[in-house]
Amino acid sequence: MVFSNILVGVDGSESSKKALQKAIDLAKALNATLHIVSVVKPIELAAIDYIPPEDIEEYEHEQIEKIKPCLNEAKKLAEENGLKPKVKILEGDPAEELMDYADDNNCDLIVVGYRGKGGFKRLLLGSTANNLVKYANQSVLVVK
Repeated sequence: MVFSNILVGVDGSESSKKALQKAIDLAKALNATLHIVSVVKPIELAAIDYIPPEDIEEYEHEQIEKIKPCLNEAKKLAEENGLKPKVKILEGDPAEELMDYADDNNCDLIVVGYRGKGGFKRLLLGSTANNLVKYANQSVLVVK
């Protein structure tokens, strides 16, 4: 199977850095387009009733600003490897947003680390990777 649009989810974790490198290697080898995406989780819905709207907006802005250096580093690494990646920050549930992005952008492979920043060390597979494997329409490569 040949992949032409490869999506990699990055969050700054060591696991996602390995996934990024694997996605870069595959995109180069297959002459595929690389999509680098990070997803910012919103404040939990239960907390919204107790938090003023301006604080929610500030929180979301801070989360986006925190992830930008990670995405810039990922983009730079891809460009150093001769790729012209498409880079995007999304907001919502990571697995759902990655699946929607993959569907909307004709991605045929999703690459993720086996455990992200929010992962508990005792879990074998992070919840995002697990949900992608279960529900994505595309092939999923989970990198350890």
